[in-house]
Amino acid sequence: MVVALITGASSGIGRELARELATRSYDLVLVARRGDALKALAGDLAGKYGVRTWPIEQDLSEPGGAAALAEKVRGLGLEIGVLVNNAGAGIYGPLNELEDGDIARIITLNYITPILLTKRLLPDLIKARGCVVNVVSLAAHIPIPWFGIYTSTKAALANFTDALRIELRPLGVRVIGVYPGYVRTSFHENTIASPTASRARGSPSTMVLDPAFVARAIAEKIADQRFNGDITPGLAYSIAGALARPLYPLVRRYLDGWFKRTRGSLISRR
Repeated sequence: MVVALITGASSGIGRELARELATRSYDLVLVARRGDALKALAGDLAGKYGVRTWPIEQDLSEPGGAAALAEKVRGLGLEIGVLVNNAGAGIYGPLNELEDGDIARIITLNYITPILLTKRLLPDLIKARGCVVNVVSLAAHIPIPWFGIYTSTKAALANFTDALRIELRPLGVRVIGVYPGYVRTSFHENTIASPTASRARGSPSTMVLDPAFVARAIAEKIADQRFNGDITPGLAYSIAGALARPLYPLVRRYLDGWFKRTRGSLISRR
């Protein structure tokens, strides 16, 4: 059986993708910081679907997290055929209010870890003629003020994903980029917010996707050996994603006006 490694597997898209892949008989390495949640999920999937599961508690926002995870996988004697770089987190607020350590952790988790983990597991992936899945975000194409650290990590991950696909194609390794919009997860609640941003933060007012829907879309493309490209789950988001890059100057101008209207009063109070 193919072994798939999923980061950020304890909740949201990662948890639902683990379920989807288990129904397709993938053995699973499940990675997250919350060990208890991972163990419960691993036991549930093994019992229901008869797959092998290995829960690994690892903080991937810390320096050395990717290397430590790769060593744990090696210690289990596993060869990874599918790598899903799903773990990610947000940080929101005026730059001068954000803590240096928080900024470094978000950049590490969202961008550096996927690169280093892919590098460490690349021999396995080449041997298996497997696939890398990078869960990016539509926010990669949108310069959202106060959210620029998050969006820039996703923009960098998008560029890395495109380049890696070209690099690994001759080696038989597929690279899938996933560009979801708003998904019903704990992402927004867990986003680090500065004091000023906390006063402005609200729930998403646009279409919110079910994480199980997103997970099914990803699992279908993993299973399709002919597919080697990007996906944006949901028709409306797919259209928005197709328009985001060519309309970037208009998007930037709109966001400039939106920021002045909605955040100007908060800035003036500081």
